[in-house]
Amino acid sequence: MPFDTLEEKVAMVWFLAARAMSVADGNPGTARQAAGGLYAQAILGISEESCLSVKKGDLLDEMTLLDCLGMLRGLPRESAERIMTGVMMIAYANRSMHPLEVRWASTLASCLEFTEDDFQRCCVNARVMSSMLDARSDDETKGVRTERDPGGIS
Repeated sequence: MPFDTLEEKVAMVWFLAARAMSVADGNPGTARQAAGGLYAQAILGISEESCLSVKKGDLLDEMTLLDCLGMLRGLPRESAERIMTGVMMIAYANRSMHPLEVRWASTLASCLEFTEDDFQRCCVNARVMSSMLDARSDDETKGVRTERDPGGIS
């Protein structure tokens, strides 16, 4: 699996891991996918060029979750932790976790040989980021009071 740069390898692992988490609950929403793209550039520091490079062609579609795990384990620790945090952010975006999301998170944490503290740190960071996202649609939120709208919708 040839990658010209570490950035392209990080991008490939990110898109594979994020795609798996995005579909794990059986409801791949556009908000989750958009959050994944923003995270790639804003937090992982992946350039748009590297994102496009990894996405072009068939390589991304031909990769398996085992490929993802193998590449993840070979990344620098900081990059791997950021990927784990992003994957958890995607899982938390809809304010609940499906059993398959829990399994994928557990598999990633095991692959990275995370301690409980490592995992909890990523989870806390992911919860903070996901709380800034509102993955629910406008239809779901009509008439619902939120902390951001203490007066409710009239």
